[in-house]
Amino acid sequence: MSKKVYVQNKDGSPLMPCKPAKARHLLRDKKAEVVRREPFTIRLRWNCESNTQEARLGVDMGAKKAGVSAVREDGQVLYQSKVELRTDIRSKMDKRRKYRRARRTRKTRYREPRFDNRRREKRWLPPTLKSKANSTVKVARQVANPLPINEVTVEVAPFNMQKLKNPKIQREEYQNRELKRHTSVRQYVLYRDKHQCINCKESDVPLQVHHIKPRNKGETEKPNNMVSLCVKCHEKLHKGEIELSKKSLKYWTNKEYKYASHINSMKNHIVDELRKLFNNVQITFGNITKTVRKKLGLEKTDVNDAIAIAIAITIASLDFTKNIKKLPHTFIQKCLPTGRYQLHKGKRSEKRVPTKGFNGFNQWDKVKLPSGTVGFVKGKRSSGYFDVSDIYGNSYTHSVKYEKLDLISKAGTTIMEVKGNSSPT
Repeated sequence: MSKKVYVQNKDGSPLMPCKPAKARHLLRDKKAEVVRREPFTIRLRWNCESNTQEARLGVDMGAKKAGVSAVREDGQVLYQSKVELRTDIRSKMDKRRKYRRARRTRKTRYREPRFDNRRREKRWLPPTLKSKANSTVKVARQVANPLPINEVTVEVAPFNMQKLKNPKIQREEYQNRELKRHTSVRQYVLYRDKHQCINCKESDVPLQVHHIKPRNKGETEKPNNMVSLCVKCHEKLHKGEIELSKKSLKYWTNKEYKYASHINSMKNHIVDELRKLFNNVQITFGNITKTVRKKLGLEKTDVNDAIAIAIAITIASLDFTKNIKKLPHTFIQKCLPTGRYQLHKGKRSEKRVPTKGFNGFNQWDKVKLPSGTVGFVKGKRSSGYFDVSDIYGNSYTHSVKYEKLDLISKAGTTIMEVKGNSSPT
């Protein structure tokens, strides 16, 4: 349960962590230097013997959050981190698409739409999933920088999407989907609703398909989200004059399966990229992780799952489960975009936003308040007064002068905060 300071040799190769007292003595005697604050890492000024123990890295991939842990062969946890992945790429891509299409209609040079001359590489991933997969691989690579990782274990969770939607599905039903013998989703929805309005039950009138949850709020073109309405009822519904009854929405479901499909799409990409970085990469499955976690007596969290994944391959006896030693703190990491895309602001874009920040501070820089609280610059003003919050955006103060802030570290593609007993910094 002791705190850890990560150590690198003079050539940058990772060594085993040491205690904070040992690190203070090395820094005091100028036998080591600080190379990183998060996590706190020192580098020796002489070539030390590299007698390291085996450490295994466990990666619990996810669509919104991921867990990473490094466990020594004797059960000592050396590193545990919870990673907040980006979920804003879809909205930003939609905004860029809107600007791009509007630009084509203005009096600018004409550029033909490039839709037919684009080739997708093998195992292509959309930008949303590629960002999540690359962030997971990047965090695993960062852990291997201060720790001697000899083996990596990744939990691969292939989800049966049809089984999730219909638990009673069997055999040939996998091939006979609900859209079989229908040329479009709209045709199937009209057929399912017996070609009549679900509100007024009229059948000999023109029908329209209504989306229960609109696409601009993240919903897709799935049949469970669409119902048949006549033109009059459709107009009244959008004006708020009528409401659909629960009986008419019997096919609608609020269950989200898109995150399960995200895992199915990017699991192979993550495993392939990890195998380029590490020599020994193994895979495990969710049922094994659940069994090991229960045997260890751990709760269901991303970090505990990563710990169970790290030792799932090597666990052989109940005696080992009694020797598990977790860290008193957990690193919380949040993935950020690489740059700032808003260059101007104002009605006519007459005011340029400085890309280098105000008074030497950028958004999400880690700072220290006069009270000693450590936070991140959430919002900044040209007047020099900033908003400081935690890593989740919960505000500590809405107005503090930049002169009273002490810069701890600049923001990168990932920022880190310590939860629990603070690690040595």
